[in-house]
Amino acid sequence: MNHEATSRRAALGAMALLAMVLMTAEGLASRPASTSLAAAENPSCNRTVSSLAQPVGTGPCPGVRPGAMILSDEGSCTMNFLFKGNDGRRYIGTAGHCILAGNGEAVYKGRTGPEARDADGNRIGRFAYAVLKAPKDFALVRLDKGVKSDAQMCHFGGPTEINDDITTDTVVLEFFGNGLGIGSIPVANVPTLPARSAVANGMPDPDHVSALGAAAPGDSGSGINSEDGRAVGVVVTIGSNGIGITRIAPQLARAEKQLRVDLKLLTAPPT
Repeated sequence: MNHEATSRRAALGAMALLAMVLMTAEGLASRPASTSLAAAENPSCNRTVSSLAQPVGTGPCPGVRPGAMILSDEGSCTMNFLFKGNDGRRYIGTAGHCILAGNGEAVYKGRTGPEARDADGNRIGRFAYAVLKAPKDFALVRLDKGVKSDAQMCHFGGPTEINDDITTDTVVLEFFGNGLGIGSIPVANVPTLPARSAVANGMPDPDHVSALGAAAPGDSGSGINSEDGRAVGVVVTIGSNGIGITRIAPQLARAEKQLRVDLKLLTAPPT
């Protein structure tokens, strides 16, 4: 690793640690040790090429793509990755607790799934699958046929493929979320700092990653990429260990089994 890369990771680590301290000071420490990030406050539900995007950034993320807002009857969350099924349908991911009120697993057939909406309240499809059983916390929306979608994560770009590395090395992570007061100002819906980096002190667990970084209710469901653009997992909790991320590979395998559909991650270049 060259000196420039080492310095950048050190700076990102310091920034992420400071952000976590500030978030704790503003009240998240009063929540349980591991608190889901769905925006309960909003009753209408908020390898080779490294990314050149800045570690933090502003700007909107409209439409149906990684980083965009998704609304359900459970609250406001964030979309993660886009998939194509061998049934010919497209699926967009979010967190399981963004639709499930408690622990469990559900497969919704046909028109039985709860509706999912975009940031403007327009229907984009129906939930097809959801699970909320630690360490799994994942959901898929089967998109309506006329809905436009984009596989590229806002600001950072990617995902380029799935990252299922098992490593003790420090990993810089990137995500775009809609956390209240961080991703946007709730009243005016003005982007503040939706594009953010975080730092994981290794990824030794095939199911879960903990990272230092800033997150808030509404960031749930955000897709997390490693710095090289590969999809690592989904933002699901925040607590004393930082941001909790459930890894995408085992989530996807479970969803495929339950839906009886083969799902392919749709990829995009880093920015």
